[in-house]
Amino acid sequence: MACSNLGHTGVTYTGKEDLRETLYELCQSPTITSPTGGDNVAGYIDGTEFKFYKSDNLARPAVVNALLGKAKSNYATVYTNRADALWIKHYPKMKVKLMDQLKPTEGDGAVGVTLALQTVKKWPRQIAAIALKAPIPGGGLHAAAAGLSKDLDLPPGSRKKGLARALRYYMLATYSLVDISSAEAYEGLKNYVGALLVSDQGQILAAGINTGSFRHAEVSMLLSYFRNNPTATKVPENSVIFSTLTPCKGCTGFLSVTKSSNCVIYFGQEDTGKDGKVGKKISTQLSEKTKAPVGRSKEKLPGEIVPDDTEDTEGTGVVAMGTASEIHKVQVDKGLTSCMGTGSIATQIGKAKHAKEVLRSGSEALIHKMLRTRATDAESEVKHAVLTHIGQWLGTSRSVE
Repeated sequence: MACSNLGHTGVTYTGKEDLRETLYELCQSPTITSPTGGDNVAGYIDGTEFKFYKSDNLARPAVVNALLGKAKSNYATVYTNRADALWIKHYPKMKVKLMDQLKPTEGDGAVGVTLALQTVKKWPRQIAAIALKAPIPGGGLHAAAAGLSKDLDLPPGSRKKGLARALRYYMLATYSLVDISSAEAYEGLKNYVGALLVSDQGQILAAGINTGSFRHAEVSMLLSYFRNNPTATKVPENSVIFSTLTPCKGCTGFLSVTKSSNCVIYFGQEDTGKDGKVGKKISTQLSEKTKAPVGRSKEKLPGEIVPDDTEDTEGTGVVAMGTASEIHKVQVDKGLTSCMGTGSIATQIGKAKHAKEVLRSGSEALIHKMLRTRATDAESEVKHAVLTHIGQWLGTSRSVE
């Protein structure tokens, strides 16, 4: 009987089963009716076929494949046996139904279908770059992130000072990723919010930009990491996550169940709405712990102009460097906030002209820092290595299937 083939292991699938049965009958396999063990199954009805996916790991769930591979209609319902599939439980508005709630003689359960196992896995587009060695072989980025404090007095020229400064560079790189995706018009991506997963050794492990629906930047980042690390169920210990905006409610849920026990999460711009309050429970605004990353632009951006000639002026808006080049500096998070009106912050970032200018200033700041001639002390060595890594990663980053 076809229903026995849906959930049992050890069955050789031909791609389609010959016998048509009701969806309810097909979903009576023990591994579906007892979802605490066995396979994670999800699928959708396409004509007379029930096209479904299987996965043995909730970090790489069948429901994501079903959502991405579903019928052309955006309103197709996805059926799954796993209520705890973390990619759906925090987004109740998506059309997802649990298989054990189907009725045998009414509604969806009474629809006659044949099985069609989908063997080609579907993944959302991801941000990828060339493989690079970790810039900080001895590690220490996580300790710097966990112990970061504005009151922390670190000796100039020390390795610890370099690691603390590197955190600003990674946040600046995350903003720059959003800028690049906009400028390069990455296919299938929305240039609203960016996220980076970075190891204790400073290696960029995964990145994400909005790809639509439930796939916000942090979700896209996690899907990319789990896609490329098929045995993983959580991000690595001692890792640091950077997001340009406070995680929303859904992303907070995803991050909560997939982050390692000691993962540190920093965001740049604060979302002052209801979602932002939820996100702040697991993350911290970088500028609360250290001077915020600042951009550089030849254009005069909105904000108060204050003369200054230091490299990392905190500022409250635009800061003129006081040089003949008339290059200005802007605190990126506050610069973006000053561009926003009411409504969705993320959407405005993608559309507001000044927001794009602020993001571009972040990219220009990174380039300026990469080109600087530095001393040969421990602090400068860390900063140079990190900036080189970031530059090479951003320079080769692409949107790929």
